[in-house]
Amino acid sequence: MKVVGPTPSMRDDGPRMPTLPNPDSTTSVVRLCREFVRIPSLSGQEGALAAAVTDRMKALGFEVELDRFGSVLGMRRGSRLGPTVLLDAHLDTVPVTDPAAWTHDPFGAELDQDRLWGRGAADTKGSLAAMLCAVAALEDFPGTLLLSASVCEENLTSAALNHVLDRHPADLVLVGEPTSLRLGVAQKGRAGLVVEARGRSAHTSRPELGDNAIYKLMKALTRIRALPLPMDPDLGPGVCELIEIASEPRPSPGMVPHLCTARLALRLLPGETAESVLERTTRCLEEIQGISVRLAEASQRCHTGLEITMPDFVPAWKDQGPVLRARLVAALGTLPFAAPYTTNASAAAARNIPAFLLGPGSIEQAHRVDEWIALDQLNAAPAAYAAVLNAFHQA
Repeated sequence: MKVVGPTPSMRDDGPRMPTLPNPDSTTSVVRLCREFVRIPSLSGQEGALAAAVTDRMKALGFEVELDRFGSVLGMRRGSRLGPTVLLDAHLDTVPVTDPAAWTHDPFGAELDQDRLWGRGAADTKGSLAAMLCAVAALEDFPGTLLLSASVCEENLTSAALNHVLDRHPADLVLVGEPTSLRLGVAQKGRAGLVVEARGRSAHTSRPELGDNAIYKLMKALTRIRALPLPMDPDLGPGVCELIEIASEPRPSPGMVPHLCTARLALRLLPGETAESVLERTTRCLEEIQGISVRLAEASQRCHTGLEITMPDFVPAWKDQGPVLRARLVAALGTLPFAAPYTTNASAAAARNIPAFLLGPGSIEQAHRVDEWIALDQLNAAPAAYAAVLNAFHQA
């Protein structure tokens, strides 16, 4: 997905400073990222990687727990009282759908052209490795540092981190996502809508005796597509995209379909709620009989055997504390970033906890054939996390 760059309203936090090139392939963070990339970790199948992360955290002196859904949480306690900061990067990756198309082994963690190649390198095993290095190295800090390696983000964004926050409230949440080491200060949300049309079956030789649900759904979708979408100066326009249509009976034995269902994928802007999305969609369909609209349900069986279920709604957010934002952006010396995608940070933002995104690599490298992360970005990431943590603690 294409990155949305900063608009003029986002250019007030200081000049962008380039990352110093450091393509060293022998650093601790590169070695750790390669170890993680070599372990396949599809959503619901993160157990082997969770075990490896647990071992690394324990070796570095973290207190470690594995929650019931399989997320790993490492804790370091500071030298004095202070706030709790939670850093999160997800363990899971999307599938490798066409291995033959890759020029580098998806799980080989190969080094070439000053890049580390492999599924999850950018999204988000690079962030996880860098966070682990940064938190392990930090000295003489107040409060508590928590590092969450969470599960099922790709299919159930924010669900696992919500469970972590239920047990460990935080004063700041920093989510590792590929932002090119710019501070993510805004993010689109997501919703899945199901639109259902009910008609009446009949023999296709006498369709006038029935009520074709497909035609009814086509009329409804035309109205939904005509709805104006909201606009945000930093995040751009909202999105409402048709992604699936199915009718019943299927396959049809020559019957007028009595049921037709569509799924739509929405990308949301700050201020939109599940209720407002459903209300505006339902309102435009009031004159069409037999139409219903609901949020889709999303579920995933975790590697622990338990299942997480959630409504397919993840809110957008922005401006999680303008004073804090300015201080953290200044600590990085880069322009802020508005993410057109959805992340675990929504779990914190929905609780009014200040939340930001930060990580090496670009979203343009994520979910693609030959995913990669630049070594200079990866090597610079631990210092970037340390700079943000220090800036927050010095407030």
